[in-house]
Amino acid sequence: MKVSVVIPVYNESWTIREVIRRVMAMSGCIHELLIVDDGSTDGTQELISKATAQYAGGSVRIRTIFKTRNEGKGAALRDGFKEAEGDIIIVQDADLEYDPQDYPRLVEPILKGRADVVYGSRFLGAERNVIMFWHMVANRILTLLCNMCTNLNLTDVWTGYKVFRSKVIRKIPIESRGFNFEPEITIKLAKLGCRIYEVPIRFLARTYAEGKKIGFKDVFIALGTMARTVVTGQLGEMATGERTLRMLSAARRYNQFIYEQYRPFLGREVVEIGAGLGNISYFLLDRERVVLTETDPDFLELLRRRFDGWKYVEVAPLDIVHPGAAFQSAGFDTAICFNVIEHIEDDQKAVDHIARLLKPGGQAIIVVPAHRWLFGSLDRCVGHYRRYTRSTFNPLLARAGLDVAQSKYLNPLAVPGWFVNGRILRRKIIPDFQLALFDRLTFLIRLCNLFHWPFGLSLFTVARKPK
Repeated sequence: MKVSVVIPVYNESWTIREVIRRVMAMSGCIHELLIVDDGSTDGTQELISKATAQYAGGSVRIRTIFKTRNEGKGAALRDGFKEAEGDIIIVQDADLEYDPQDYPRLVEPILKGRADVVYGSRFLGAERNVIMFWHMVANRILTLLCNMCTNLNLTDVWTGYKVFRSKVIRKIPIESRGFNFEPEITIKLAKLGCRIYEVPIRFLARTYAEGKKIGFKDVFIALGTMARTVVTGQLGEMATGERTLRMLSAARRYNQFIYEQYRPFLGREVVEIGAGLGNISYFLLDRERVVLTETDPDFLELLRRRFDGWKYVEVAPLDIVHPGAAFQSAGFDTAICFNVIEHIEDDQKAVDHIARLLKPGGQAIIVVPAHRWLFGSLDRCVGHYRRYTRSTFNPLLARAGLDVAQSKYLNPLAVPGWFVNGRILRRKIIPDFQLALFDRLTFLIRLCNLFHWPFGLSLFTVARKPK
């Protein structure tokens, strides 16, 4: 994976050449350096031009963006994220407080598939100088407040070392222009459900006499940013589908309930169609062979890293409408397909190919959203073509040569919420607090499941391939 370093700079003529030298000394683990000068007026731009000329033609590509006026750190980073070409992006401050020798430690959790974002913490026991007590107190208080907003347990929200998978950070619109970028991006990453790691870093704090810029007024700006981002902060259209998957992955009680529904039908060799982030995949790890498939390259990459080293778990690309030669022959006794078919325009062809994946006597376990009258803005935003009933879905299975063994509606309790959010309020995504409440009410969903309901949020179907 390629690594880009983005340096936002404003009036750092004393340190900018040394920062560039130290970053370029890490050429073995980075591929690109992008410097965003935020309208410096002290000669910083000239020094950047000289330094970049010195390193031009080396193994690390070095580029610059010179802005005509000062807009703030957040605005500079927004421009840098758009232009960076790496798969991983490291934010490097230009003030020499942070040591580029920590790069290998910072990118390791992402390279190993454990994290989407890594924060370098100044308070996890690494080497640091001990000055500016009140600055540390303010940092700890603001970090505590931010953790209360996000339900995270970070130790250093305001760290200057933040590392992102580029495909994650580009999905999130950055609204802050200044240092309030730090709480904004943290809250939005938490809303998206990203996996955030912290690692200890070395830190050499500088004083205000040496050019430190963040001040007392930034505390109040940060408080305002946290309040605004929690209440109204937008994640953007690109993040909507992924956020839904990530939030559902955190619904531990509900995922367990769904597992209990399909567990009696699981065979020993299982293929999961549309594994996404692996929400269901972890419940399959006691099988003899598990094949996880996806069309999205980001999810494929994540699944490969997450299950790297699992001997009996395979990750493979699969377009169920055009499966290719590798998936033409029957080889599985169970095919799982949860909330995928509604995303496919030619749903009949998708079901036909699911049937072909099964051995004679094998079973397909399929979950789709239920009832056309529930179709609204929530469905459109996550890419649904339709919702189903038993009378519209079962004929698809019959035409594919599958016999329906079980068909029932699940989760009638959530129908009013989906209708209000999607049809009346026309929301694009379900609010966080509703998803959290939904997960906690899983015990009521279990009670509802004791009865046969004529409606529900989802249609759960088990279909067999005849022997």
